[in-house]
Amino acid sequence: MKNFSKKKILICSYYFPPTKTVATVRIFNFHLEAQKYFAAVYGLTTSNRQLFPEDDFPLDDNAIANTTEIWTYDLRTFLSKKDKSSLTINQSKKESRFGKFLAKLVYSFPFNLILADGGVTYILGGFFKGKKLIRKNKIDVIFSTFKPYSNHLICYLLKRWNPKLIWIADFRDLHVDEMRDNVYFPKLQYWFNRQILKKANVVTTVSEGLVKKLDRYHSKIYVLKNAIPSSVSIEKKSISFEKFSISYTGSIYSNLQSAELLFKALQNLMTQGKIDKEKIQLNYAGKEEAIWMQWANDFNLQNINISHGIVPMQEAKMIQQKSQINLLLSWASENQQGILTAKFYEYIAAQNPILLIIKGSKDFEFEKIFDELQAGMVAYDNDDFQKEVEDFILKYYHEWLEKGTITPSIKTDELQKYRWDNQMKQFLNYLEKQV
Repeated sequence: MKNFSKKKILICSYYFPPTKTVATVRIFNFHLEAQKYFAAVYGLTTSNRQLFPEDDFPLDDNAIANTTEIWTYDLRTFLSKKDKSSLTINQSKKESRFGKFLAKLVYSFPFNLILADGGVTYILGGFFKGKKLIRKNKIDVIFSTFKPYSNHLICYLLKRWNPKLIWIADFRDLHVDEMRDNVYFPKLQYWFNRQILKKANVVTTVSEGLVKKLDRYHSKIYVLKNAIPSSVSIEKKSISFEKFSISYTGSIYSNLQSAELLFKALQNLMTQGKIDKEKIQLNYAGKEEAIWMQWANDFNLQNINISHGIVPMQEAKMIQQKSQINLLLSWASENQQGILTAKFYEYIAAQNPILLIIKGSKDFEFEKIFDELQAGMVAYDNDDFQKEVEDFILKYYHEWLEKGTITPSIKTDELQKYRWDNQMKQFLNYLEKQV
């Protein structure tokens, strides 16, 4: 890693601190770790971040001074002029017929050059401003992240202009996602990706499952997981809600995720008198309140539910810490696993038992991680798992009744591997060998 102590890095991301979005979390933590190993860290982002809601991402004054905004006029800018709520779109709107059509169009080449976040003004502006920054500050490494794809296009142009640059192309999500059916003309999208990413020195992504989908584009792919922030203490905080609490914080993709197994299990336990409805509560924090409440109403659990709405990141983490069980929802198919959401790493940092419900096929990668960490239970969205889910809930409910608290099962020594500082050290060791 000594080679990087003399190098400077430019991080290109449309979503950048302090913008309130899950995409910012990965960039924020990468930025913090990069400051430890690079001579200087610079940021390139959109002027639209002035329009976005903000969250607590405390970059220091030097990092703020080294961040350059690109004047951007894209579809999101246009919509925000009419309605500020257009900046964040809830899942029900995305899943309307027109919403699905527009979303697929926005993701697909060549339409994403104009319609996606950033658009032409951001791509061209980023290229020219990036060139200026690289020349002035003698930058050696560029890092771009999807989504949106415009970040990669800026770095593609910069790499073509200066082939000596080391380009890291990061994928938090898949551009072509078979399960989401999120693009038109998939074969054309594969071709565009191959042409663009062949200029990258290395492609990074968040799980082994995603590697299997990205290796068609590049021969050098590295798993740089989302992780627990290095600043977070792994000592368990002894705080909790007054009632036995099961919580979910974050977005819901109702066509891909389902919590009905949990609701069905809770309804059965309460009907049988195994759980006192006066001693239990469900917590939801996020923008898909309507979907969550529909599940609660379907199983007559609305009276034990508390909806917190959209909350700051620190408040969401507090809900996770105060809960006895945190609910995690994911999905998988035979051809696609490893949807390791950033939320998972918040949950393991909270160190309370996690109930993971996966919709679809078995996810061996997720199961292995849960087994290594003793993180909780992995269940699949079918009735065969209802009894196991009931037993899992009852185990912690009875312990809480007896002690007023629960004993965390997560292995703290294993947690060390899931911290950003360890992830970054391993990645830079790998990168040194590649460049």
